Amino acid sequence: MTIWIPDLATRSGPRYRAIAEAIADAVSQGDLAPGDKLPPQRELAWRLEVTVGTISRGYMLAEQRGLVSGEIGRGTFVKAANSGGAAPLLPPPSNGVLDLSINMSVARANAEALSRTLAALAAQPDVESFLRYMPAAGHPEHRAAAARWMARVGLEVAPERIVLSHGAQQALATCLDILAAPGETVLTEALSFPLLIDPSGARNIQLSGVALDEEGMLPEALDEAAAKTGAKLVVMVPTVQNPTASVMGEDRRRAIADVARRHELTIVEDDVYGYLLPGRPPPVAAFAPERTVYLTSASKCLAPGLRVGWLAAPERLVDRFAEAIYGGSVAQPALTHEVIRRWIEDGTADALAVQLSDEVAVRQKMATELLAGLTLRGSPSSLHVMVELPRPWRRDEFVGAALGRGIRIASLSAFALDPETAPEAVRLTLAATPDRATLARALTSLRELAEAGPRAGRGVI
Repeated sequence: MTIWIPDLATRSGPRYRAIAEAIADAVSQGDLAPGDKLPPQRELAWRLEVTVGTISRGYMLAEQRGLVSGEIGRGTFVKAANSGGAAPLLPPPSNGVLDLSINMSVARANAEALSRTLAALAAQPDVESFLRYMPAAGHPEHRAAAARWMARVGLEVAPERIVLSHGAQQALATCLDILAAPGETVLTEALSFPLLIDPSGARNIQLSGVALDEEGMLPEALDEAAAKTGAKLVVMVPTVQNPTASVMGEDRRRAIADVARRHELTIVEDDVYGYLLPGRPPPVAAFAPERTVYLTSASKCLAPGLRVGWLAAPERLVDRFAEAIYGGSVAQPALTHEVIRRWIEDGTADALAVQLSDEVAVRQKMATELLAGLTLRGSPSSLHVMVELPRPWRRDEFVGAALGRGIRIASLSAFALDPETAPEAVRLTLAATPDRATLARALTSLRELAEAGPRAGRGVI
């Protein structure tokens, strides 16, 4: 076919958005058919007298709208129309920004599994049971499934010690409410996740940072911080720490458990990422079960939108957690917990987690290759990677310049208890992009930006 060139003369707004709209119109009018290849980005940029970055953002926006798909080494192709003819349940992003700032992923296989499971549930004669409230701690069969899932990473826990939650974030918030009194100090990694940092001020809790190395929280630093502050609660992410992606070895985990016993610390262990890491050490909770509250969820490895989480606590705390969670949300949704229970029972959960882990390993390798020359910190099965910026880049300035290129990333300022001491680095999510080609374009653009420096990075479109 003759090479397709969009006419932008009558289109208002940003050029990249006009390109995406021209693609949409051409597809709906039949000027572009499924399988047609779009012009190479450099050639189209030359013909339209715009930058390659503008073409890249236009193609990216069209891809987010489900119109095209990019393939490494081959180009960008028009996708087949939705065979069902129905409108999407939710509108696609319309701002043309690729978000690499949030750790999440939704794979097509997960959607297919959900469709099958929902169809099976709909055919049940007692389907109305999912419309009722669950017991405060959750249905026994859902708690038993959670226990089987935790055993997958080396934590043997009785179902009676498990409480269902609306994702791990609700479980964490409940831990802070129950285990930390107003005005008390809570210890955590010096670089921690914003959803712990931000709510702490509202709870009048004083967070104190504990030093990290390439293996995570340092036992000697925890020992010193506990003695200095008198804190009785420590929150940590030993497996694929956020944002550094460090993984704590078994000896380090045992040492952390010993420090906690000496100082009578209660440990809150957040293990939402650990189910993607093959051959990982057992959770810290396996070495200090009497003083560890273990949190995990299906969000990072299976389905973030289902909001299924679990909390495993020492027996003396189970009823308190169940009552607090029930008091805050009345009851957990039986339907979503039943979906995950079935996935755990029939092997779907294992298969989906392994599939995502394999995909993330490929994307981590892509990051290593496409960000060559930059210093990265990551794990082969981590959803994210931390990138140290070359001088004279400053982290927040780089984030702003990246957004100018249509890519949203996270500054390490958001993860630091003391933003002034945060390293000049950013965190990138690798699994949120719809395909590898989109990720490759984003990583290439970020590397070029890092190499160009702040002066060249200003005003890039």
